[in-house]
Amino acid sequence: MSNALLNIVKKELKEIIRDPRLFVAMILLPILIMPIMGIVFQGFMSQATESAKGEVKIAVLNLDEGNVSDIIINSPDFRLALESLNISLIYLNELGFDSVNNSIDYIFNNGSIKAMVVLPENFTYCVIIQSPIKLSIYYFIQKDNPSAVAAVSSRISIFTQLLKQIISTYVILNIDPSANPVFIQNPIVSEPNTIYEGKIISRTPPELIIQAFFMQTLMMPIAVMMLLSIAIQFAATSIASEKEQKTLEILLTMPIDRETILFGKLTGAILVSILGTIGYAIGFQFYMQSITSPIGTEEGIQINLSDIGLGIDPFGFILMAASLFLSLLAILALVMILASFAEDVRTAQSLTSFVFMPVTLVGFIAIFAIAVGVSPIWMQIMLFIPFTSPMIAPLYVISKQYFNVIIGLLALLIETIVSIKIAAKFYGSEMILSARLRFRKKGREKEVE
Repeated sequence: MSNALLNIVKKELKEIIRDPRLFVAMILLPILIMPIMGIVFQGFMSQATESAKGEVKIAVLNLDEGNVSDIIINSPDFRLALESLNISLIYLNELGFDSVNNSIDYIFNNGSIKAMVVLPENFTYCVIIQSPIKLSIYYFIQKDNPSAVAAVSSRISIFTQLLKQIISTYVILNIDPSANPVFIQNPIVSEPNTIYEGKIISRTPPELIIQAFFMQTLMMPIAVMMLLSIAIQFAATSIASEKEQKTLEILLTMPIDRETILFGKLTGAILVSILGTIGYAIGFQFYMQSITSPIGTEEGIQINLSDIGLGIDPFGFILMAASLFLSLLAILALVMILASFAEDVRTAQSLTSFVFMPVTLVGFIAIFAIAVGVSPIWMQIMLFIPFTSPMIAPLYVISKQYFNVIIGLLALLIETIVSIKIAAKFYGSEMILSARLRFRKKGREKEVE
């Protein structure tokens, strides 16, 4: 019994090892793809790291009715420490601003200032009586790079820690050497507020908004990867099964224009694309309804993400569906050419690994790009690539950057037309009949007839 089982296992292993498709699909492609992913991810991480180390501008609005706040924020030690951490302070009072709302409008239009710290009117009074000072901090989320607020949040934490040290030192040296240790340990209480597209989300840290934002976007590449993979397998199997059953040759010898045959098959691919797009749109709509439902803060405040501009309107859904449809159509046209070289369904499935692996690669790249917040230029380039466009487009749709998506759709339209023309030229030639890519079981050579 054991010898028979061992012989069967040896036989199966030999059959599998002799098949070159194992080498191509399971060994060669991962060896090529994984280093590429590593290089791309390393580039993204380097860019994110450099961005986090860059200069951060923090605005300070001083509403203090006394003079202690001026003494503290103009302290040489405080300024020197901030400069060493690449933090620049913008004093709004020197620019003529004396109210929160006017300051928010200025910062929103300025674009280079990432956060604002408001020193309260009773700052000096709180320092004198040793009562916690309530700082209002406003974080400005950029719609083209929302993840950048994470670096700003870390700098604000450094800012408040330094401010605490300066206040504590000032109180001990100038007011009361035996000051209340509780106040000395924590003289500041921070109240975070988030600004998105000019809308104030009170008492809400930016991390809560960004978390909800990424919950909307990170699942999309995974869903698109699954949809593209199924569509690719379907199209390749359809062509290969006809070649395997010798019905494609019969169809091509009939008095029917080759381009008519191609467009007939593409029509089937289009219908598959439409069905896939509809299924994706319906599923995504239910997903968005669950994600954009009101979320609660620690203070019990309910925030509706749609009210602050993080939902998707009908026009946004149309743009997303168009991006997915054109991407599917362009990819399926090329897959139909690739599948024409297969003699049977098994070979076609092996050949589609050359398409599936890049789809997987760009899918993970898209996820990583969204997570680390790469340069808007690279994100725009991804909108021009059929594999990545439907994965990145929702990010722009949610932030209402429709113009970028429309430009990407125009590029996709051109690429789809080119793909269809290439497929039409291939099907209009005799290569469609003679093209063969045979994997021999004995040996590892490939033969193209």
